[in-house]
Amino acid sequence: MNIINIVLLDLTNILLPLAIYLLYTAYSNTFSKKENNLVFMFMVFTMIYMILKNGTHSKDFPLILINIPLILTYLKKSNMAIITTSFTIICYYISYFEEYKFLIILEYLLYYLIYMINYKNFNINKFIIIFTNIKAVMLNLYVFFKNNLNYQTENEIIISIVLFIVLSMFITLFNRKTEDMLKLHLKYKEIQKDKQIKTSLFQITHEIKNPIAVCKGYLDMFDPNNPEHAQKYIPIIKEEINRTLLLLEDFLAMNKIKIQKDIVDINLILEDVLESTKLLFDSNKIKLINNISDDEIYINGDYNRLIQVFVNLLKNSCEAKGVSQIKIWTENSKDKVKIFIKDNGEGMDKNTINKIKEPFYTTKVKGTGLGVSLSSEIITAHGGSLNYKSKIKEYTLVTVILPIKKAY
Repeated sequence: MNIINIVLLDLTNILLPLAIYLLYTAYSNTFSKKENNLVFMFMVFTMIYMILKNGTHSKDFPLILINIPLILTYLKKSNMAIITTSFTIICYYISYFEEYKFLIILEYLLYYLIYMINYKNFNINKFIIIFTNIKAVMLNLYVFFKNNLNYQTENEIIISIVLFIVLSMFITLFNRKTEDMLKLHLKYKEIQKDKQIKTSLFQITHEIKNPIAVCKGYLDMFDPNNPEHAQKYIPIIKEEINRTLLLLEDFLAMNKIKIQKDIVDINLILEDVLESTKLLFDSNKIKLINNISDDEIYINGDYNRLIQVFVNLLKNSCEAKGVSQIKIWTENSKDKVKIFIKDNGEGMDKNTINKIKEPFYTTKVKGTGLGVSLSSEIITAHGGSLNYKSKIKEYTLVTVILPIKKAY
C-alpha cells in the first residue's frame, strides 16, 4: 500500500466518526451538555476502534495515530474523556512494551500535567508539537530498549510522527472551524426563536389595539344616564373584550393560531364588523358604501377570527392616504364567496403589493407590518385566500375568498 492510500485511509478512519458527531450536534434539537459528552465519548472510541481495525500496523512499534482521538479530548477540555482515552491508549501501548508499562503510564501523566499547567492559556497547536516531540523520544527509547531500533524502523517512526503532526493539525483545524460554524448555526436558531417571540409580541400588540380602540371610542360616547346608550353600546364593548381575551389566549399558547370553526353567515359577520367600526369611519370622515347582500351565505368558519380579519382590513383602508370613500360588497358562486373592500386612496405600487403579506413589512410610520400577515394566515386556515390589487392615485382593492358550506 503506497503512502497516499495510507494517508487517505487514516484520514477516513479519523474524519468519519468526527463528521458524524458534528452532524449529530448540528441537527439535534435537544442537546444537553451531558448528552454532548456521551456522544463525544462514543465518537472517540469509534475513532480508536477504526484506527486499530484499519490502520497500517508495524510489528516493531504501535500506531501513533491512535493518539489523535486523545488530542481531540484535550481540545475539548473534557477531563473524563482525557482520562478514559489515555487509559485505553496506555493499555494498547503496554501490549507492545509490557516491560515498560510504568514508563508508559508516566509518559501519559506527563501529557496531562502539561495540559493542566497550561489550562488557562491552552494552545492546541503548541500542545501537539510538545506531545509529538515527547512521543518521538519515548517511542525511540521503547524500540531501542527492545533491541528493534534499526535504520528502517527509525524511518518508519519518522514518517509516522510527521503524518501524526500533519493529521493532528488538520483534524483540530477542521474540528475548530466546524464547531465555529455550528455555534453560528445555533446562534441563528436562537435569533429565529427570538424573532418568533417578537413576532408574537408584535401580533398581540397590533391586534389588541383594535378592540381596545373600539371600546375606548364607545366609552367616550357612553352616557350612563342614557338607557339607550347602555342597551346599544354595552353588548359591543363586551364583544370586543371577549375578542381581546381570545387574542391573549393565543399569546399565552405561543403557538399557531387556533381556528374553531362553526357554521356562520358571512354577511352577518360583515354587518357586525361594520357596526363595530362605524366610529372609525365617522372619526376619519370616510364615506362607507355598503352593498353587502341580504342573502344568507353560510361558511364553515371562526366568527371571532373572521371579525378580527375584516376589522383589520377596514382599519387599514381607513388609515391609507387620500381615502374618502370605502366600498364593501360580496359576490357568491356555487362553492365560493368573495368579499371585496375597495378604497379610493393613493394606491400601492407593485413592490408593495408583492411584500404586503410579509411579516414586519409596512408603509406606515408607526405600523408593525403584522396585520395583513396575520389576516392572511387566518384566511388560509379557513381554506381561503386574501389578495390585493391596486392602481396608483386611483384605488386599492382587497379580495377575500372563502369556501361556502356545502348543503347535504
